[in-house]
Amino acid sequence: MAEIGLAVPPEMVLIGDHTVEGGMRALGELMRLHKPPTAVLCSNDMTAIGVMRESYDLGINVPRDLSVIGFDDIRLSEFMTPPLTTVQMSQTELAQIAFQALMNDIAEATVGDEPKEYPLTTNLILRRSTALARSNSARQRA
Repeated sequence: MAEIGLAVPPEMVLIGDHTVEGGMRALGELMRLHKPPTAVLCSNDMTAIGVMRESYDLGINVPRDLSVIGFDDIRLSEFMTPPLTTVQMSQTELAQIAFQALMNDIAEATVGDEPKEYPLTTNLILRRSTALARSNSARQRA
């Protein structure tokens, strides 16, 4: 969002536990905000599935009222109703990057203050849980 000049309100960033139940709790918190989001990007697909379940319970239509995006592209994602848009990554590439990061840390005598970046190739898998935002429609329904 910062790259395209949109502010990220801190209350919109929630720390979760990467579970279905965590996604359900997080959406409940987001919907209580004065101006709830029109889209949610989750840390993994299980959290996104929880967001979709809580959306259903709250009468929020995905994707008409709220777009939902997961991360992992687990097999279940394509069988959700609607099918979940997700970010796909290679587990093999992730393991190689993690190994390289570990080797780099071991090779350095002291840990630097500068964070290191390790790019990971990802692909957006567009399914039907995303749509153009409607103005505050999720808030009106919640």
